[in-house]
Amino acid sequence: MSLAFQAVMAILSCLANLPHIIKILLVLANLPTTAAFQDPNVFPDIPFKVFSDFVENTFGPTVSLSTVLLLVFSVLENPELFSLHARQQCPKYERENRSTGFSWMKHLACVLQDRLADNSQQLFQKHDLGKESTSDQALTVISTKLVALAQILQFYPSDGKGNFLGKLQPVSQKAIQPTLVICPDSAECETMSCNPRSLLQATKTRDIPRVTLIKNLVMYENVPVLTGKCPVCQTLYYADHERTPNLTEENQWNRVYLNSAKYFKVGQALWVDRLFSNAVMNAMYSFHASAAAYMEFWNNSFWKPQDVTCRKISRRQVWQAFVQESVRTIAAQSQLNLELRDGLSIDEVTKEAFELLGENGIIPAADKHACSECTQVYKRTADIITGDDPAAVAGNDEN
Repeated sequence: MSLAFQAVMAILSCLANLPHIIKILLVLANLPTTAAFQDPNVFPDIPFKVFSDFVENTFGPTVSLSTVLLLVFSVLENPELFSLHARQQCPKYERENRSTGFSWMKHLACVLQDRLADNSQQLFQKHDLGKESTSDQALTVISTKLVALAQILQFYPSDGKGNFLGKLQPVSQKAIQPTLVICPDSAECETMSCNPRSLLQATKTRDIPRVTLIKNLVMYENVPVLTGKCPVCQTLYYADHERTPNLTEENQWNRVYLNSAKYFKVGQALWVDRLFSNAVMNAMYSFHASAAAYMEFWNNSFWKPQDVTCRKISRRQVWQAFVQESVRTIAAQSQLNLELRDGLSIDEVTKEAFELLGENGIIPAADKHACSECTQVYKRTADIITGDDPAAVAGNDEN
């Protein structure tokens, strides 16, 4: 018997003697953290003229683009509902009859009618309803149109001969994801000593960086980052800051951290929106989470190993987002845009920001604030003295 086999048997023997709850926890700890989902269907790729003719012949002449898009996505985001309706229309077994009603679809029709309110008349043509039509008849008409819309979108699990083709799967919206560009928020130069001139593109096309952008909790790849430049004062305009010449030191530049920025650069090739940075800051304040803990939470929740375009984030990127959002939040309360020397490291930024924004050591946002979470009575000796090895404690500690 080999030593390796003896070691494995010894481990199994130890595990057999563990309490059941410990065994369960060990099993859960080794389960994969991502659930297995079936691949979604591709977004409907029908000719636009076919779709346009259907809309024109089905809905009212005043139907708006927003209403049409609302109907399309209401259909595509409810595959389970249309599967239930289609299966009810396709009997397969004894005593199973084809339903002539729209019991499932009427609920979606009712919600749409309530949401459109007075604009729900856009869904009907003149001949759809009579003068004495009831609300139930109106829901039946809307349900009929929704099923027809699903069929024209090829999102209906029936072949028209009474055969049920199986449960519908969700539809991927990657094909219609917007093409995003990160660019300055300013449309003209805002330097006080300069005329409000239009900005020039500061980067040649071949040198424009392509980055990953996290917006609304979704990762977008290959997003170009554009930079503006004033041809007179030479100020550079980025999406999250401005780079201006230092008026007192030659060949030196200052960085103005814009409170109005929509996106932040938090890594060499990673930008995030304010939703992400706010979530980082709130998690650290509300849950006392560390940058490493939030990194783990994000990667476990949103990272998809089967998606090659989805990347993990690092602890440093989370910390960068926290500092960027904190600086702007505090600066906004002081009604100023923080201006520091350009090229500072993140640690230097925090020190310089505290010097400028911390009024005599007190951040205005924290003035007169005290709670049991952040304020504790000083104790020279801990209440509980553990048996930890003092040699493992960094620094000098009596206990």
